[in-house]
Amino acid sequence: MASYSLPRPSANHTPTLRFHNKPYDASKLEKSDLFIYHVLRVCDLINERKSNFDGLNMLVELSFGDQPQHSIVIDSRSKRTNILERLPENTQADLATKISPEFVLDVMEGRINAQQAFRLYAQPPCPGAFASRFSALGPPASVVSRDDLDLESLPKPTENIQQVKDDLKNWGYAFVANALTADEVKVIRTALEEQAAGERQAGIAHMASLHKSSEDEPDQRVWNLVNKGDEFLDLLNHPLIDAIMPWFLGREFGLFAMTANIVTPRSTSGIYMHTDQMDMTPNTANHPYLLNIFWYLTDVTDEKGATRIYPGSHVKNVAPQQIRDVGGSIPAAAPAGSCLLLDSRTWHSTGINRTDSSRPIICLTCCRFYIQRMEKHDLFLSEETKERLSDRQRALLGLPPKQTSNGTDKRGWGSIYKLGGIDAGRLRVAV
Repeated sequence: MASYSLPRPSANHTPTLRFHNKPYDASKLEKSDLFIYHVLRVCDLINERKSNFDGLNMLVELSFGDQPQHSIVIDSRSKRTNILERLPENTQADLATKISPEFVLDVMEGRINAQQAFRLYAQPPCPGAFASRFSALGPPASVVSRDDLDLESLPKPTENIQQVKDDLKNWGYAFVANALTADEVKVIRTALEEQAAGERQAGIAHMASLHKSSEDEPDQRVWNLVNKGDEFLDLLNHPLIDAIMPWFLGREFGLFAMTANIVTPRSTSGIYMHTDQMDMTPNTANHPYLLNIFWYLTDVTDEKGATRIYPGSHVKNVAPQQIRDVGGSIPAAAPAGSCLLLDSRTWHSTGINRTDSSRPIICLTCCRFYIQRMEKHDLFLSEETKERLSDRQRALLGLPPKQTSNGTDKRGWGSIYKLGGIDAGRLRVAV
């Protein structure tokens, strides 16, 4: 069973529909029995795949609960990994961590990325080389370091849309030059900085410090920009969306989220290497679920916290050896007004801003039609904003148009399934 389960069913509305006495009904199982089943299943999988841990040169105590019998020891200090029931006498583990067995099953059966599971659900968190060995895809190879790349062949800002597409396919990222004029940058940046200041003053700002040291000021995230001003809504009219998104994501793509990340100045920390589809299932490198457009509202340099990228890391089972370090990544530097396009499979991190001024960017992310949107626009948009939306914007947000040609029919917009009767209610004729 996966880590996620729905709330228990309420009583059925139809008395004759009971669905009783099904041997697979997990809601009837005692939680303690289910826990033991999951622990045994994880231990069996680890034993079957113990060679995945070869070469780690670590002694790890992995606990699934508070009792010693709910632990397993993975000893990869010799050539072949051994699985032990307990730590050898007078020996201290190189790593001791606890995680619910359901999350380990999610990783080993391909429902969630290993780094994400061991970052979010292990105590203490332990993303990195050890976590990667649980992957259903097998141990990942190392990402290619900048020292092994021809840096001159990497993407550069261009207005040639075919070159942009080629760069996305080959490298997992691309740059678009001159996407915004200097005046457009100024208008959008002013709107963003004023909105960010307003949220700080109102005490509702999202100040993100998860991957930063206590000495550094947190970065600020501004969410749901489509609800926060016409300047942001107008970005949904940019022709770059039409030029790239249908080609990359297919028909009926939608807006996944539109956010801003304002990286604070004079920082010394903040690196967390990740991909943007770590939370999505199945965990795969075969195809992307999302495409990001980062709008640069300032000259973005290495020193100013340019996004760190591992070029070409989007199409292989690879991972960085160091999750919280720049490592062999490259900075995605470009002038203000440029856009960075980023495949959701590409390994990257926000950079470290060592300058004296902030680094504001807007991230407009689109998704395939079947992906649940991160920002649920039908819930979080004000009625005032909804009234201002054009049909184009409503389509991107998954909302029906205000009015169609006959003035009444609003069915199916933003849905790939436009089927007869889909919006009907209860209609019964005796048969």
